[in-house]
Amino acid sequence: MQARKLITDRRERQSLRTWLELMRCAKTIEMRLSTNLRRDFGQSFSRFDVLAQLYRADDRTLPVTALASSLLASASKNITGLIDRMADDDLVERQPHPADRRSFIVRLTGKGASLFEQMAMQHSHWVSDGFDGLSGSALKSMHVSLTALRKHLEQAE
Repeated sequence: MQARKLITDRRERQSLRTWLELMRCAKTIEMRLSTNLRRDFGQSFSRFDVLAQLYRADDRTLPVTALASSLLASASKNITGLIDRMADDDLVERQPHPADRRSFIVRLTGKGASLFEQMAMQHSHWVSDGFDGLSGSALKSMHVSLTALRKHLEQAE
């Protein structure tokens, strides 16, 4: 018995194939980066993501809600536990939110900033190595296409 094609429209089928390949690539890259961060720094990708968001923030502080919504990794689901463990390791500090007693502000410590700087340099090399198989023009074309897709999706919301 032959399987029925669920999607007969050529463009829909190509869109689905492209989306699946994009998801596979993202998962592979994230897993590779996670493995390297754990091996070389004893840190998870989620921790790296938190440190990166705080490092780029004004005064290196963010309300926990803003931090959770800016994370690339899925750590935002258990942000409080993650922040607690990072505070125990002196990478971040929790401070009361001045306008909301139920919330708190997260601040990057000197130790956290130093660790992030070390990890960021290595992270940059790992990402670059992952794209070594592409020419400069292919990489630029992919970036332009993905940026256009992201902007389209954001406007559609």
